[in-house]
Amino acid sequence: MTHVDMGVKQTAAEFLFVLCKESVNNLLKYTGYGNGSRTFWCTLQDEDSDTEEYKSVKTVFINPITGHVEEPMPNPINEMTDEQKEYEAQKLNVIRPMGVRPDGTLAPLEETLCDPTEDNSESDSD
Repeated sequence: MTHVDMGVKQTAAEFLFVLCKESVNNLLKYTGYGNGSRTFWCTLQDEDSDTEEYKSVKTVFINPITGHVEEPMPNPINEMTDEQKEYEAQKLNVIRPMGVRPDGTLAPLEETLCDPTEDNSESDSD
């Protein structure tokens, strides 16, 4: 059920399901929840399993967590100016390039590049 080829994977899953006497509980017991749920999910993707009710509201926003039909929320970015968008983007910039100081601690890259190290000047004279 973990083979790269989808045909082999599906055939093995169906074979195991038959060996488990076509019992979902037995399949989950012997293969684990992850493999068993993936088997049934792949089977459902192959079939047209949408109900008429789902097809009628498919164009409307359905909350994936609760499954309820909800009105779509307005996008707050549409109401922002370019300056506000840039400010929010800079607030998200949490990954910064870092360098290592001579004592082994991390520091912003600008600090480590600008600080001349005393150790290097002593080693050059040797």
